Amino acid sequence: MDDVEDVVFWREVNHGGLNGSPLYFRPFLDRKADRCAAVVTALARSGPGGVLFHCGAGRDRTGLVSLLLLSLAEVEPEAIADDYALSTDALGPLFAALGQADQAPVIASLLAARGLTLRGSVLDVLGDLDARTLLLEAGVARTDLDRVRGMLLD
Repeated sequence: MDDVEDVVFWREVNHGGLNGSPLYFRPFLDRKADRCAAVVTALARSGPGGVLFHCGAGRDRTGLVSLLLLSLAEVEPEAIADDYALSTDALGPLFAALGQADQAPVIASLLAARGLTLRGSVLDVLGDLDARTLLLEAGVARTDLDRVRGMLLD
């Protein structure tokens, strides 16, 4: 999903201090909505049973896909932001097991330096997001979008 070949984009994200936080969601959606569309299409076309999607820590790419899916299911933005915050807070043991510092305080500090909060940053992304339109325009077929939404609401 990352499109690591787009060095210019990732340089901008990293130099801007956006990576690892919800601050990169909007630039990613603006520039790489087709990558999100491919994920949603794959989910919609999956076989019977559950579907697992993940990334390294479970809050960046997974967080973005979850945000889009929850938006499609018409979950309230506040609940989506709360879910993202819970996911971020729950990663402490993972980072400890990997011998790394917990990233939640680092992210909170990065956001606080900009006068932002984790929850508020997610709500900002959701504020003007029309996930359905974004994904349709990015290439998800209407039938696939309806199928994945049905899977979420079933």
